[in-house]
Amino acid sequence: LTVSDGTTTDEQSFTITVVNVNDAPIFTSTAITAAIEDITYSYTVTASDEEGNTLTYAAPTLPSWLTFDGTATISGTPLNEHVGSHPIVLSVGDGTVIVNQSFIIVVENANDAPVFTSTQTTEAVENIAYSYTATASDIDVGDVLTFAAPILPSWLAFDGTATISGTPM
Repeated sequence: LTVSDGTTTDEQSFTITVVNVNDAPIFTSTAITAAIEDITYSYTVTASDEEGNTLTYAAPTLPSWLTFDGTATISGTPLNEHVGSHPIVLSVGDGTVIVNQSFIIVVENANDAPVFTSTQTTEAVENIAYSYTATASDIDVGDVLTFAAPILPSWLAFDGTATISGTPM
């Protein structure tokens, strides 16, 4: 720099030292926020660091149905009891700064097949009345179960609800 009063001049020299400030890593992946019951969910996190520092990933907040592989992927298969919203927090650090990616995974219900809970009666005695009433359950609360008997021998009748009966001849 110079300064002058019109007749004399003074000069000043100096050195400026630029100090590098560590920039925080930046998530470059977009979280997958939807999952479906009984179908494997997987999300691999990606991030970048302007200084090129080595990045370390972690998963401080995960629901029980998800696991973290220790590098950058969370995965798991939600079951019927996991239907609903689940908060997630993933983090990435560059050795100086840690940043979080917070999101919610919404697990949607998939219709599960009903399951017979009764044990069928497999023996009938000639000329003696036979009857079997089926029972079943469905893990999907609120599903209405209906029974049918599309194939029966001629001596059996279906009552339209859950019972087959008749007398074998």
